[in-house]
Amino acid sequence: MGGQAGLKSSRQSFSESSPPAAVLRGIILALAISVVLLFIFALLFYFTTVSERITPYLVFAVSAVAIFSGSSSAGKKIGHKGWLYGGITGSLFVALLLVIGIFVLENVVTGWSLISKLFIGFVFGTAGGMWGVNRK
Repeated sequence: MGGQAGLKSSRQSFSESSPPAAVLRGIILALAISVVLLFIFALLFYFTTVSERITPYLVFAVSAVAIFSGSSSAGKKIGHKGWLYGGITGSLFVALLLVIGIFVLENVVTGWSLISKLFIGFVFGTAGGMWGVNRK
């Protein structure tokens, strides 16, 4: 009976509302939102005469919306310290995209560009996490 109680408590510590699970879920949600929005914008570029010069701005906007949404979800699930867990979610999302970018792109982001991208991810994540904690 003592062994089962320990096993039960360890299962509860990694439930859906646990911080690691909520952050992971937030990152997955952010990735899904990014893929859907980028696909929609790709169709927009393909079927219209919208200038491709706005692509960097659209990618930034899609990333900001995705980070905010994923961090908001994580903050709502965890229920406290939304700024921290949202910031972690946003930073890990950006880091994941940068790691994926290493394998896809020829140039690697380094220096101040890397730091600024992680910082912006943390800022949008912090805002989303605070929003999520205060959502009912």
